[in-house]
Amino acid sequence: MGAVEHLKALCCLGLPPESAMVAVVPLLHEIIPRGGSRLALVAPDATITTGYPENPESCAVFRERLWRFMDDPASLMSLWVPGVRAVSIGWTLHRQGGDYLQSGYYREIEAPLDSCWLLDAMIGDDGRTIAFVSLTRPRSARPFMADDVQRLDGLRPWLAHAFRRSPSGHSRLEDEAPIATAGATVLSGQVVLTSCGRLIYQTSGLDPLLFILAGEPTNYTRYVPVGDRLPAPILKLLRQITGAANGSCNTPPRMQSSTAYGVLTLEAKWLVPAGTLPGPKGCLIAVTIELREHPAAHAARVLRESGATPAQTKVGIHLAFGKSRLEIADELGLQISSVADHSKKLYQILDVHNSTELATKIWLGKTQNETRGSRLSSPPVSIAYGARNARAESIFGSS
Repeated sequence: MGAVEHLKALCCLGLPPESAMVAVVPLLHEIIPRGGSRLALVAPDATITTGYPENPESCAVFRERLWRFMDDPASLMSLWVPGVRAVSIGWTLHRQGGDYLQSGYYREIEAPLDSCWLLDAMIGDDGRTIAFVSLTRPRSARPFMADDVQRLDGLRPWLAHAFRRSPSGHSRLEDEAPIATAGATVLSGQVVLTSCGRLIYQTSGLDPLLFILAGEPTNYTRYVPVGDRLPAPILKLLRQITGAANGSCNTPPRMQSSTAYGVLTLEAKWLVPAGTLPGPKGCLIAVTIELREHPAAHAARVLRESGATPAQTKVGIHLAFGKSRLEIADELGLQISSVADHSKKLYQILDVHNSTELATKIWLGKTQNETRGSRLSSPPVSIAYGARNARAESIFGSS
């Protein structure tokens, strides 16, 4: 079954919009080959509320520079507000010629991210823009053409269904999904801190994770000052790990929480030579942060990679969540006989005998610990903080 049909099925799972943005990226790569993706939810006033850039380094570039180009008539961003109002697609293509490669926008925004050619589409619901998708290609690739626009345009109704916010603000799957069954890592990073919470070092592209942790909007259409305070979960882990060292706390310095984007895991460790007892004085602490895909998105990906059809995937996800065939039939509007047929074929595909074994295969199989390849892995460490950078790199090498 083709990637388009699987994307349509994924868009109908009832994921939170933020998780849906993360989940559709791999399938979009198959449908429209490209270098990267940027997705965002858009408010009625054309500001960005939350976003998911496939290249996490985009966050820093956009936060620092993008807002400066919003009122520049020569910039692609001058078309942002008209594009939102018109629920447009491909509105920047005509500007990607002439002196575009010499423009300040290209040099300051796209070139540092190894992107050049853009295909932008607003995702509309009830006549207004609710989300935004931007596909990028490097300068060495061919620019986007009319056939790419047509393929993306055909996906817009499905993406609108996936990115539409439910009236309650929550999705059923967000409440049903077991947090312990988080999927593959899609973003990761580290911060190195002193025991008193002073930032020494952070890996490149950590900004998206910090935004999620802090619950801050990712609006790049206006200037937003950079926060100088660490998110509360990181500070909590610092208290736990230092408390364990001095005997005042016995809570492990690790944390897992469900967010709209997926499951966040955090773990703090002392950076000390092997065989040395850690202590709060003079030792640094590394906090590793990972964003793992929503459990339903993980189950859908594993089932698809195993050869399941979109219809079988929908049934398989509910089986993995421990639902009975009757509950699945009622949830999906199917006959019980159809659910039984899909279940039987899934058991054959996955080489299992019942729903318990199917769930074990999905949640504990090898694919759960694998990332989605280089497109979704975090980039190499590159952000430095003065003279401490060399010290931090030597610490990472010995940890």
